[in-house]
Amino acid sequence: MTSLRQAGGDHDSFEVQAYVEQMTQLLGLPLPESIHPQVVENFVRVMAIAQPVLEFELPDTIEPAPTFKP
Repeated sequence: MTSLRQAGGDHDSFEVQAYVEQMTQLLGLPLPESIHPQVVENFVRVMAIAQPVLEFELPDTIEPAPTFKP
């Protein structure tokens, strides 16, 4: 199985393949076996892209931006 560590992250307990399988069952999405490896690989890539944002530390004093109302 592909873990987050293999994707360049540091959370060994997160198994991408198991997550994809569970989410397809939970959401009722049919996922043909022929494309399952590509879905897992793309999820690993998305996680690697998101990792720098998730690791960015914010100060405790920061507040959310106000809601935009056009």
